Amino acid sequence: MDIITLNISQRVKDARQDAKLTQSELGSLIGKSKQWVSELERGNIKLSYEMAISISNVCNKSTDFFAYKVHK
Repeated sequence: MDIITLNISQRVKDARQDAKLTQSELGSLIGKSKQWVSELERGNIKLSYEMAISISNVCNKSTDFFAYKVHK
């Protein structure tokens, strides 16, 4: 697993938590299982552009959110 995959995985988790969603809730909203979301957040599944759009819409984030680390 490379550093880019790890960063994107963490950003997905950050987006989900910012939206106050559980893995199950996010999965349901994007047509995936809780297990799929868990695997994505652990970096075992690569985020496709289509899924990035779906997750960004549900979590009210731009797709750029997944590519860039924003320092708080």
